[in-house]
Formats: sequence, C-alpha cells, structure tokens
Amino acid sequence: MVLMLSAFTLFVLGGIGLWLIIPVQERDLDGVIGLRSPWWRAIAFGAGVGATTGVGAVLLLRQPYLRPVARRYAGLLGPLVPHRWQHVVLSLSAGIGEELLFRGAIQHWLGVPLTAVLFVALHGYLDPRDRRVSLYGLYLVICMLAYGGMAHAWGLLPTMVAHVVFDLILFDRLRAWTRSGPDGRSVAAERQS
Repeated sequence: MVLMLSAFTLFVLGGIGLWLIIPVQERDLDGVIGLRSPWWRAIAFGAGVGATTGVGAVLLLRQPYLRPVARRYAGLLGPLVPHRWQHVVLSLSAGIGEELLFRGAIQHWLGVPLTAVLFVALHGYLDPRDRRVSLYGLYLVICMLAYGGMAHAWGLLPTMVAHVVFDLILFDRLRAWTRSGPDGRSVAAERQS
C-alpha cells in the first residue's frame, strides 16, 4: 500500500507537475527547481525549515486541546507506515511529487496564499465541522505559506527538502503515538475501550 501511494504521488502527481511546468507553462525546470544556486545551501536551508516546522507540528499536536487530532491521525497513519523505511519512501515521494505539482506548477497560476490553502484543504485539514483539525490546518497553512515563499524565492529544492524532513518527523511521531499516544495512552488500547 505504501509503495503504491508513494508511486502515485511521485510519478502521477510529480508527472503532472512536470508536464504543467515544462510544456504548458514553458518554464525552465532548472530555474524552477533552483539548481542554479548552491545546492548545499538550498538543502541546508530546507532541512532547517522542515525541522522547525515539523517539530512545531509535533509540539502543537501534543497540546491537550489537539491530542484527539494526534490520536486520530496516529490511528490512521501509524499502521499505514509501521516501518521507518516506509517513512523515508513516502516522505521522499511526497516531498518531490507534491512540490512539483503544488509549489512548482499550481503556485505559478494561483500564487502563494491560494496554493497554501488549497494544499492543506486537499489534505483534509481545513474542516469547518472540526475546530481541532482546522486549528492544526491553520498551522499547516502558515507552514505552506513559508514553503511557498521559499519556493518563490529560491526554487523547489529547499522546499522539497523541507517537505521531506517535515514528513519524516511527523511520520516518526505518529508511529510512536500508535503505541503510546501524545499523552502516553496507547491509541490501540483506546480503540478497544
């Protein structure tokens, strides 16, 4: 399941992004990715932004008000990615495929703010029926505004790295919270009660 989802994200979403960037928008891929600036600086900056926003997400989800959200996603995603290698594969696929489509292609037409809201909404984090999920979604919109600004200024490379690092941190915590939730209670034990 993880490999199919990863392949879809990387090849289908990323492929659509590449198709929109190169033949439709007629933009230079090297420029869009940001390969003209020092790659090591882009990777270091992206890793720092990804770590900061990823740790911020974990800290937010550990707050008492948002623990039900953390437990819900731990119960949904934790079993989907039970092994660390799966975290890496899914994170790399999302970091490349989703960034090519959203920050690379769609953002060119919609701009940073609308693309950030669209990205978070399509992931299901802006739900007017659930204030807790929407509060977490608001944090993600702020993160995506930063990622979009980073892509606009320096290209997709630091944004891809930030996305990968963010997902790695979050998947690792969700997997841990599957066994012992953000408040120390087992998510699996909660489902049985």
